[in-house]
Amino acid sequence: MRRDEAGAHCASTGRPRRDICFRVKSAHSLRLSAGLWFGLCFMAQLALGAAPANTTTSAPPDLSGYRTVAQAITTKVRKERAVRMGQPGYLGVEAAPVRNGHPVVEDVDPDSPAAKAGLRRGDVLVRVNGDDISNDEELREAIQSRTPGDRVRVSFKRGGRPMDVVVTLAAVSRPLQLSGEHVLVGVRFTEPKDGEGLKIVRLTPDLPAAKSGLKLGDRMLKFDGVPLFRASDFADGLADKRPGDRMKVTVERGDREFDVTLVLAPNPAAGAAEMSWYNRKFWSNSVYRLAVVLVEFSDVKRNPRITDAAWQQSLFSVGAYRNRNNATGQPAQGSVNDYYREQSCGALRFEGRMFGPVQSAKQRADYLPGTSAAQKTAFFTEALDAVLARHGANALDNADGLLFIHAGARVPLISRGSLYWPHRGNTTYRGRKWPYVICQEGGARMSPVSLFAHELGHMLGLPDLYARPENPGSEGAGVWCAMSNHVPGPRPRHFSAWCKIQLGWLKPAVIDPTVKQKLILAPVAGSTTECFKVLARSDGSEYFLLENRRKKGFDESLPAEGLFIWRVVRERPALEESHGVEGPMGPRVYLHSVPYPSASNNAFTSYTTPPSRSFLGGGLPVFITQIRKLDDGRITFHIGYDYQ
Repeated sequence: MRRDEAGAHCASTGRPRRDICFRVKSAHSLRLSAGLWFGLCFMAQLALGAAPANTTTSAPPDLSGYRTVAQAITTKVRKERAVRMGQPGYLGVEAAPVRNGHPVVEDVDPDSPAAKAGLRRGDVLVRVNGDDISNDEELREAIQSRTPGDRVRVSFKRGGRPMDVVVTLAAVSRPLQLSGEHVLVGVRFTEPKDGEGLKIVRLTPDLPAAKSGLKLGDRMLKFDGVPLFRASDFADGLADKRPGDRMKVTVERGDREFDVTLVLAPNPAAGAAEMSWYNRKFWSNSVYRLAVVLVEFSDVKRNPRITDAAWQQSLFSVGAYRNRNNATGQPAQGSVNDYYREQSCGALRFEGRMFGPVQSAKQRADYLPGTSAAQKTAFFTEALDAVLARHGANALDNADGLLFIHAGARVPLISRGSLYWPHRGNTTYRGRKWPYVICQEGGARMSPVSLFAHELGHMLGLPDLYARPENPGSEGAGVWCAMSNHVPGPRPRHFSAWCKIQLGWLKPAVIDPTVKQKLILAPVAGSTTECFKVLARSDGSEYFLLENRRKKGFDESLPAEGLFIWRVVRERPALEESHGVEGPMGPRVYLHSVPYPSASNNAFTSYTTPPSRSFLGGGLPVFITQIRKLDDGRITFHIGYDYQ
């Protein structure tokens, strides 16, 4: 079999074919007799609890009929209307056995879309939106692949006479939605005692509660006529409310009761959070130029061992920061620049100029209070003023962003969002809005490259992908993406395929899961194309990214290697773990069984755990089966094959 038949690799990672996999353990083993050698091997395997190895050489796998990324049958995303999460379409008919090659309506659910459209028992269902329907399974697929609100044309026969109706599909269930997060009332309560109602302990000026005339100490007894026994009752009452809705509240003040009407206000933070996620701007240039400002304080000085040259090596060197120790003696396995050049296949490099150290006017703790931009401004302004005073008014002209490294170890017991919490933000200086990252020097131990690799990812536009403490139940990507959990140590791990795609470093082949194919996927490291995008919905609102991660380069410390399946819903990625443990613990347990294949799964289908069914409801049937690892590091699998 030729190399091009088995699938092309990146030139930098290509390997020759090996038909025979046999290794001589040591020169000494050659002097042992064959019987003694195999006897020792057998006893060693028994001691390790392993089965004796098969001493025969197996033939290479037959890859005829398999397609590489370059050879795969691809499709295009078809933009359609936005869909609501979680519900497939619902017609409301029970299909009876087939008559003349088509299913027959045996019963109709009252008040269903089918009943409202006039479908009756005995109607022979022929087509849905022009597609022939030959059995009840095809009818189910045609309806459930759509979502509530979709309009479909149903062609049928009644008494032999052809007829058509247009049906607006409904939802089979109507779950409650927590939309209260999109409205503001501006009130805070204490939990009631003995059914006293909710006592108001805080009111926000210019929000609905204060505008309605409510006062501190008032007790809210009812919300739209429903008694309030606990604070969660009030939150539940807001669940189906929208900005502008009016709600009646019964209030007790002193010895009298009265009603007030609140007009709910929009919550700009909820909308801003959505907008900040969807409308991100990703860095697209080949170079990012950093101005690195080292800051020390009157009470906290820089470690004299961590010089400007040490930071230059750690951040910007190429190939010179590997297999050595950093300035304070910890292992160094590559610079920030090495990391980004490897991930981007050379598409991005970091350059920079060192400025420092500059002396702040105050002690380190004096800049700590508060998390607002205004309260952080003094620190940045003082540092940048010192830079320009020393290096000239044009010192920052060529910089794309700022990296502040403050002296000392990480400040203990700081809150998220405070100045010294490592983060990316914006500051305005001399009329220009500057993106910045701030991190600690590390004190006795120089901060590792992995810290800067994560934070500078934000400079490129990437969001945090870790489980957020303010969002209980959120899962995050665990240790499987550098934009998720920070991995201590010298070597940051790669970004997920989703991150690389956003930055233009990876261009996946788009696959229709209903088109049967046998596919081969080479490792993603060193490649700009080795990735499949499998559509769960034809409009691209939900899809799966398939990447083959190996323990090489900056991914050497990856807990496991294999096929990673990322579910992306409205451009929010989440990992589908092969071991099947759901929820926040999924990316953090049984790490060796996260990628496919594993002892738990060698398939990802509608019937496996985890399942491939669309989170948005309906969608395309996704069957990824027969997932196998090859000896050369590639992975094979089948798309569209539903093995029973």
